[in-house]
Amino acid sequence: MLPFPYTGNTLHPTQKPVEALQPLIESFSAPGAIVLDPFAGSGSTCVAAYRAGRRYIGIEMLAQYHRAGTERLAAMHRAVNTPAANDEWLPEAA
Repeated sequence: MLPFPYTGNTLHPTQKPVEALQPLIESFSAPGAIVLDPFAGSGSTCVAAYRAGRRYIGIEMLAQYHRAGTERLAAMHRAVNTPAANDEWLPEAA
């Protein structure tokens, strides 16, 4: 069992911490690979894949979680593409 404390995530009932998923993605896939999550929920695996330098495909059947996931990923991409006050690009989002 990995020691990741509960952070109060409420987007999905089985949401996993990105910090727990990212090392697994880095260990079991190559940079630039495509990570598929057929039960994407709120998009934690997609966020972790992006942070790890992988591409991602997320599939979610339930509309409320699909909406939460697409909003989360859109916010991440907006933050990554927004220059910081010191003209450096933000390295992470979400």
